[in-house]
Amino acid sequence: MIDIPRSRLGKKSVYAIYWVLYLIIFGCIQAGPDHDFRNAFASEIISLPMRVLFVTVVLEVLVERFLFRKRVWLFILIYIPLILFFAVIQRYLDNTFILEYFLTDWKKEPLLSAAPFIYSVFKLQFVVTIPFSVKLFYNWMREQHRSMRMAEEKSQAELIVLRNQFHPHFIFNVLNTLYAKTLVTSPESAEIVSRMSSLLRFSIYEINTRSVPLDKEIQYLEDYISLQRVRFNQYQQISFHVEGARENKYMEPFILMTFVENCFKHCMPNEHGDSWITISISIREEWLTARIENSAVLGHSGHQLHNGGGVGLENVKRRLNLIYGENHILKISQDEDSYFVYLKLKLETHEQ
Repeated sequence: MIDIPRSRLGKKSVYAIYWVLYLIIFGCIQAGPDHDFRNAFASEIISLPMRVLFVTVVLEVLVERFLFRKRVWLFILIYIPLILFFAVIQRYLDNTFILEYFLTDWKKEPLLSAAPFIYSVFKLQFVVTIPFSVKLFYNWMREQHRSMRMAEEKSQAELIVLRNQFHPHFIFNVLNTLYAKTLVTSPESAEIVSRMSSLLRFSIYEINTRSVPLDKEIQYLEDYISLQRVRFNQYQQISFHVEGARENKYMEPFILMTFVENCFKHCMPNEHGDSWITISISIREEWLTARIENSAVLGHSGHQLHNGGGVGLENVKRRLNLIYGENHILKISQDEDSYFVYLKLKLETHEQ
């Protein structure tokens, strides 16, 4: 955000520099070929307070209250009589002080004489044009910065919402598994509790970070898959393979997990043991490629997931678009007996 006190100090400094340059330039012009700098600078200094007041009223009152608030016509209706009024004041100063005591060789004209009056109007317009342009440019930059901040905050808020939608669903599913296993006092219960502890630890402490080490993300998948192996035992064929260097690589958490969880959710094992899940992850330099495939049963609700009806899939698509943009590829295909997900995304690398 903009620091208001410092911006005001900077504004005063810019105004001071502008008026000093104005006096130098117009004083030299007014001096003419005779190099009468004393009278020229004296006449400009006499007119300076009136011009400073005019510029201040235009920039700090009319521009701020009307132009920046989209009241353009009201700005114009006030600005025209205002510049004419200050032109009259300038003509009065010219005849009463400047031409009387300093530029005595110049001929006096009636107060509202057309030629000198128009000259005064054009000079006031010139004087206000430069700071007016600078103010418009500064406001445009400020609005651009504000828009970028708003877009960033909106994206972060959307990501938080998407994550909060996802995690309770997953945690309750695992808790149900733990409950079911505990009821029958299976020997594998201790293993489930251990894996569950690891999963919860990751969910609680890593979920609100922008990115997590790839090692942790893959360990999270391994813990989850281990739980599912215990849950379905021999009724489901599960293949999980990871290759490539994981060190010093980072990614957004819970991207891969959405697809893996949906595999188990929609690939229910049967007594014939012919349901299967294959998960292959490879890391090549700064790119991660995941191929996730599972068997399917015709008529199962899993069809809705890959047709866009699943909340988890829509959430992960939104997250991928928000975070990775063009640095990711997502392809989902299905046929009568399988679903296939192909995901490729660019990993982050942090300096050691």
